[in-house]
Amino acid sequence: KQWYQRREAVVSTQSTGREVCFKEDVDSDIFQGCDTVENVRVKNCGDYYAYQLNPQVKEGAYCVYNRKTSCYPPVVHAKYGELAVVNCTLNSEKDFDPEEVEWTFLDSTTLPDKNLNNIDISDDRLLLNINDIADKNAGVYAFYIASTKTTALVEVILFSAVESSQKYHYASLGAEISLSVTFNVVDSIEREISWKKLPHKSVTGDNYILSEDLSTLTIRSVGQSDFGTYRCTLSFEVEGVSYTKHADIVLKEDEEELEE
Repeated sequence: KQWYQRREAVVSTQSTGREVCFKEDVDSDIFQGCDTVENVRVKNCGDYYAYQLNPQVKEGAYCVYNRKTSCYPPVVHAKYGELAVVNCTLNSEKDFDPEEVEWTFLDSTTLPDKNLNNIDISDDRLLLNINDIADKNAGVYAFYIASTKTTALVEVILFSAVESSQKYHYASLGAEISLSVTFNVVDSIEREISWKKLPHKSVTGDNYILSEDLSTLTIRSVGQSDFGTYRCTLSFEVEGVSYTKHADIVLKEDEEELEE
């Protein structure tokens, strides 16, 4: 167990070799109870976790704790519709009763209470399978063993269903430009994809080319009316729930050309 009272806390290289950036300032007061279940995780640090003590009080102390229980991977980054498998272990030789193991969300709601019918837990309670991941599965899960009062946390983060690595593009008049997005949805899911220039201009005609997978819109010769915001909209369904997501890309006139 290690304690930090600095406002910009840094875990020593002997501990994890990583920085911990707290979401709120760290008060100089020190509280007991780093190993209580009431703690709220602030950031995952590999084998260590950063916690805020007494989350009801904004100005609380923080500690990091090397947990007796661990789960791998501690952070799951997933596409829509993917399968995620999390395996947890007790880092000691002490036996435990699977009946003492509880999986909850960080708000202490048990998984059955969330009606997550796409989650399977193994008989020994150590393996968590999340099938067809969607918005309802995003969040922080707590793996808790009552007899040892140990907790491990797993965070599930969904990639944006459709995203652009470059929001702003610059082009000169008459130039050819390609606007691209990435779809973070498993290939087996049917989807509908459309492009338009906001607010409602369609991108049809000889001057516009869409790639075969509809991830890239190419403007053959940029005209003055082509500058503006383009939106790619992706519609799909996971576990009977319909989703419509979009990504916007802004096309601007080349700044050097404007200066001339």
